[in-house]
Amino acid sequence: MIKVLAFLCLLLPGIATAEVIVNSGVTIDSIGRQYLLSVFSMRVRSWPDGQPVRVFVLPEHHDIHRDFVKRELKVFPYQLKTMWDRLVFSGAGQSPVVVESQEEMIERVSVTAGAIGYVVAADQGGTDVKHLEVK
Repeated sequence: MIKVLAFLCLLLPGIATAEVIVNSGVTIDSIGRQYLLSVFSMRVRSWPDGQPVRVFVLPEHHDIHRDFVKRELKVFPYQLKTMWDRLVFSGAGQSPVVVESQEEMIERVSVTAGAIGYVVAADQGGTDVKHLEVK
């Protein structure tokens, strides 16, 4: 039964859950769900050690993005976009960096200090990223 579920997770988009990844230079190993929302809504601009946060996301229409926002951040994608737009239009902040694929997400997070993103593909194959446990 477990093998069947694992196989279905690979075949059907939206079933496998995205994992939060950060650049290996980020000093924390876990993050609370509310703090994670604050990071992805661009309200938190630095990690607890003072290092600037750089947020990377997939395009709004991407299945992994929609699933991540709903499951992990507990908001709808349009709500997250509204938060970003308010910051940009008020001059108080900026939008996250949009990448086109999971491969680009892993690459950009691995080479950017303080970076955070998310992927379903758990294999980073020697890149400079680590998983962040969401509590």
